[in-house]
Amino acid sequence: MKILEKLKNIIKDIGKQLLVIFLYLLTIEILYLVFSKILKGNNLVLLNLTYILIYLILLIIFLILFRKIIVPDLAEFKKNGKKYLLTTYHYYLIGLAVMIISNLIIGKFIGLPSNEEANREMLVKLPYYSILSVVVFAPIIEELMTRVILKDTFKHKWIYIILSGLIFGAMHVIFSDNLKELFYIIPYGALGCSLATIYSKTNNIWSNITFHSLHNLITILLIFIGV
Repeated sequence: MKILEKLKNIIKDIGKQLLVIFLYLLTIEILYLVFSKILKGNNLVLLNLTYILIYLILLIIFLILFRKIIVPDLAEFKKNGKKYLLTTYHYYLIGLAVMIISNLIIGKFIGLPSNEEANREMLVKLPYYSILSVVVFAPIIEELMTRVILKDTFKHKWIYIILSGLIFGAMHVIFSDNLKELFYIIPYGALGCSLATIYSKTNNIWSNITFHSLHNLITILLIFIGV
């Protein structure tokens, strides 16, 4: 009976995880449809503001959905955040190293992933939206979406870390037109696994958000200086 109960809980939480991802994708599609006329226009100021509004709405939705976690975690992070970051930064560095090495190897055979090329183009065309999205919106939404739900389901640390990392990696390559780009799940997944390890160690989502935001900020700075 205990095994059946555990299995039911696992299936239930996996369903929740899939539902959250589906909600995210569906909300984006609906908002893009609502603002389609503006998004097809050429007014860059209006485009910046519209994209910011879309992802601000998404952010608010996720903050409401995960309010029971994000609010107390923020209070805890204000007290112990420095300790969390200092004791877990090496996990991020390991994930970053694996990400860089695998990116270089895969890139030699495939080239830049299409989502990264799109992000670079968007950064030039819509800089205000891009910076806010990459440094603020994405870290919060993606960390809430890929870390929280499965942590209590999969008690085995490594199962949770690998699964969370794979989901994180898949989200960054799933819409690629080129099947070869699926290999990029390796570098993205490596970063995802390192962030999942940080969450497993600190049990505070703001630790993840901080490292994720810092990582994206450094990436933007490197793009600006032409790396």
